Amino acid sequence: MLKLLGLLAVFAIVGAAVNLIGNDDSTATAAPTTSSGEFRVSGSSTVFPIVQRQAEEFKLIDPTTAIAVAGPGSGDGAQQFCAGEIPIANASRTFKDEEIEICEANGIEFIELRRGIDGISVITSIENDLVECVSFNDLYALISEEAINTDSWAQANALTAEWDGTEFDDVRLDVFGPGEESGTFDSFAEIVIEGVAKGKTGLDIEAREFTKEIRPDYTSSPDDNVVVEGIEGSKYSLGWVGFAFAQESAAAGRAKLLQVSKEDGGDCVSPTPETIASADFPIARFLYTYVSVDAAANQPGVAEFVDYMLSDTGLESVSAVGYIDLPADELEKVATTWANRTPGRQYE
Repeated sequence: MLKLLGLLAVFAIVGAAVNLIGNDDSTATAAPTTSSGEFRVSGSSTVFPIVQRQAEEFKLIDPTTAIAVAGPGSGDGAQQFCAGEIPIANASRTFKDEEIEICEANGIEFIELRRGIDGISVITSIENDLVECVSFNDLYALISEEAINTDSWAQANALTAEWDGTEFDDVRLDVFGPGEESGTFDSFAEIVIEGVAKGKTGLDIEAREFTKEIRPDYTSSPDDNVVVEGIEGSKYSLGWVGFAFAQESAAAGRAKLLQVSKEDGGDCVSPTPETIASADFPIARFLYTYVSVDAAANQPGVAEFVDYMLSDTGLESVSAVGYIDLPADELEKVATTWANRTPGRQYE
């Protein structure tokens, strides 16, 4: 009995010591909050490397939460999100009206968060020494629906001649780019092709009709690696991908970045972090993440992961993978939107 009382006394002393240590602010380190969650994140292949990196880092903080990240395309991610299959979707453009209608029909409320800035980069083979800069009008003549069956750069001259534009050499043209499931496809069409069709590049849209569509007869893939493999394999190729992947491919000698001008004869601008952040590069766009309001409130791990994504440490992933950080006022808006769990469109 005396031995038992003695042991209890020892345990009490040790417990008291532990409590004293735990209450010493100078030495205590708070344990990370764990949530024991498991969920998928899907959507944009452009945003994928940001969120994949953040998920890997979050795993070190909270090993009880399992997050699987995929990048099949913005459209695919929106479809899964609005069907209630995933709590978080990434997109390289805002959700379309028809996607939001599906979300509403299924009772899915979303929180729309900007993540960073990208510049859609126009690329060709490193062996192509005939082209250094293309205008929006050039890209229209080569990649729009009016360019169907165009398999030579020179065939585009029939179009460019209408506005006294560029005259291209007679070499084979092979076009590679993301498919219709990709937000990069949508953004390129909206910024470049629709930009021409709406008269933003100086052409007379009263004199003739211009299409807003991309030609269907090009080699498309949701995988940026496949796009770059096509660019590598054709000397006079032409294509487009997000800046981070384009920059990485150029550094590896797999692709050549082309300068872009909005108008014929305008300033040719190379995609760089500086020109994209300032919007001097004419194909700059924002990147987004969508979070389910219900999942943020009720699904273990979701809110904690978004908290991490928007933390100072989490935000470092944007520039770490090659994209451009949001300015301070944009970051403040994102933080407020998330803190208040403000649902619905935040950006037009």
